[in-house]
Amino acid sequence: MNRPACSIVGGSRLPYTARMKKVLLVMVVCGLPLASLAAAEIYRWVDKDGITHFSQDPPAGAPYQRVTPQVAPATPAPHVESLRNAQQSAERQSAEVNKTREAGLKLRAETLERCAKARERITFLEEKTARRLFKTGPDGQPARYTDEEFDVELKKAKGEADQSCT
Repeated sequence: MNRPACSIVGGSRLPYTARMKKVLLVMVVCGLPLASLAAAEIYRWVDKDGITHFSQDPPAGAPYQRVTPQVAPATPAPHVESLRNAQQSAERQSAEVNKTREAGLKLRAETLERCAKARERITFLEEKTARRLFKTGPDGQPARYTDEEFDVELKKAKGEADQSCT
């Protein structure tokens, strides 16, 4: 039997989906070289075993159908636009992640700075005594810390260190 170059090989009965996959594959393989030839003619027929064939030459003695290839316009496929949208969305998401990361790093730096200042204040207060520390009194004149005021200042500095130095 003389078969054309672009026919589905094998006479066995395949499930419909398997046959359709083969038919589509044959159509693609046969159609690619012909895509540039707008005037090319393709013939389609089904043989006695039910297999669909495509060829540039009409079959001898079998009913056939003339298939006209259609060249798609040179516009991007719809999935290209969706890929662009997905890429833009990913870029926006990446920018938001970077902003969030930068904000987190900035907050962390500020927290570390508060921690260092609180520890420095604790060290300063523990080295000094209430009798040696001065503050500005209500009348604007320097006054010494009382033991109670000193304890409050030390507790405040330790509370800030506990909060910032975790």
